[in-house]
Amino acid sequence: MGYRVLCIDKHAQETNDGQTICKPGGAEDFTGNFSIMERANMLRHAEFFIGLSSGLAWLAYAVNCPVVMICGFSQDWFEFHTPYRVANRLVCNGCLNDIRVNFVWDVCPHHKGTSRELECQKKISPRQVLNAIERLITDKNL
Repeated sequence: MGYRVLCIDKHAQETNDGQTICKPGGAEDFTGNFSIMERANMLRHAEFFIGLSSGLAWLAYAVNCPVVMICGFSQDWFEFHTPYRVANRLVCNGCLNDIRVNFVWDVCPHHKGTSRELECQKKISPRQVLNAIERLITDKNL
């Protein structure tokens, strides 16, 4: 779409609970030990932020940067409102808000170790995310 894409996560690659997340191909590497103010400044000057429900999403929201939030493990009411929230509610979702499980220790409490593990994230298609981005670009006249 012609945008300059920056990866501002702390690490370019991180593995947790057997899942590895890597800096998107083609994104400029702004990973590392930047202060929260440096991150906030990057977000303040961005057209929009794309990411999971995380501290970075909240920081973007705090500096009035529009957020495309990709999220399946929490319910819509849990985070700040964004009209560009992307989730697939046709699969298992919302376990973060399920009081019957300890989400901190059970990353995928209902389907860990099965073919359905993390389906709340994996069943979100690139097209769903692109649709949200295209809506945001239209809404904000970017």
